[in-house]
Amino acid sequence: MDIQAYISSGILESYVLGELSPSDALQVEEMAARYPEVREELQLIEETLAGIAQAAAVTPRPGLRASILENIAAAAPDAVVPPAAAEPAAAAPVRPLQPAEPAVLPQKQYSWLMAASIGLAIMSSLAALFFWSRWQDTEQRLASMIAQNAVMVQHVSTLENRTQGMEQTLAVLTDPSYKAVPMAGLAPAPDAQAIVYWNPASAEVYLNAGSLPAAPSGKQYQLWAIVDGKPVDAGIFDATGLQLKKMRQIQNASAFAVTLEPAGGSPSPTMDQMYVMGAAS
Repeated sequence: MDIQAYISSGILESYVLGELSPSDALQVEEMAARYPEVREELQLIEETLAGIAQAAAVTPRPGLRASILENIAAAAPDAVVPPAAAEPAAAAPVRPLQPAEPAVLPQKQYSWLMAASIGLAIMSSLAALFFWSRWQDTEQRLASMIAQNAVMVQHVSTLENRTQGMEQTLAVLTDPSYKAVPMAGLAPAPDAQAIVYWNPASAEVYLNAGSLPAAPSGKQYQLWAIVDGKPVDAGIFDATGLQLKKMRQIQNASAFAVTLEPAGGSPSPTMDQMYVMGAAS
């Protein structure tokens, strides 16, 4: 039997309103005893109608009952009239046909809700895992891009320095104010060569280390200018790179020489470690 169709037929409302025949009313009571759905719906209808009746009730004005009893006594003197002070008995409350039972979800519906909750939790966990993995991957890519960008910045900086050095070298080599002073190899390095570019007017000095061998550990090369017959320190340098090295300014030089000195340079040249030398005039 289709219980929902039976509930929707309106027979339960007719039962509560007292409009059914005794046999139909007995059938409703049997259905309510057999099917919890019918019993719950019947209880809900009774409570709803009781609430409507209570909300629509109108309280009579004071003295209405006494007035009615006086009219009855005047019309029939021999009639027995109850005391005027007596109040009407309170209306008997509408009681449900069956005791109220706690609402319990059907087993199938409860199982479906549990399955849906578990499925939702699993989907949420998988989604969280997916987005966490994507975030980790994005973070690693970002770190790699930052590292690559730092390397590129370093390369660009190196290229800029080289470009500036080449531009400076080109400016010196093409400036007729600079005098090229070639320095030939001496006893410690007969094949070594180096060139000093000296501007007598501005006293600026640039050095091309040429073919000087790499300095041993703890040693550095030092450039000297011979001024008035005395050596003048023109600065220390390492024999690396092809760019011109800017040295200290020198005036009135008659010659230039390079010696190998302890790291940091010496106050006077070590004569037996003079690698190259050339006259400025």
